[in-house]
Amino acid sequence: MSLLEFVGNFLLFALVFGMSATVDTECMKEQVKNQKAIMLGIFCQFVLLPFLGFIVVNVMQLDANVGITLLVVTSRYVLDFEYRS
Repeated sequence: MSLLEFVGNFLLFALVFGMSATVDTECMKEQVKNQKAIMLGIFCQFVLLPFLGFIVVNVMQLDANVGITLLVVTSRYVLDFEYRS
């Protein structure tokens, strides 16, 4: 691993850690109780986003490498919880 890669990874870690450290736990507990928002987020993450990625790959007739990359990115199984005040 080169020095540039190491510094980039460290800065990315610092950014993600800094953002997660600013989440108020009480507000997060209240957001978890909002079942409609959670179900909508799950639907968008696991149904809508992969479907839209598939449509974009087919409509734009992307190369295999680019198309697979787009499908992997839009179909990733990571739950992204975003805190909004």
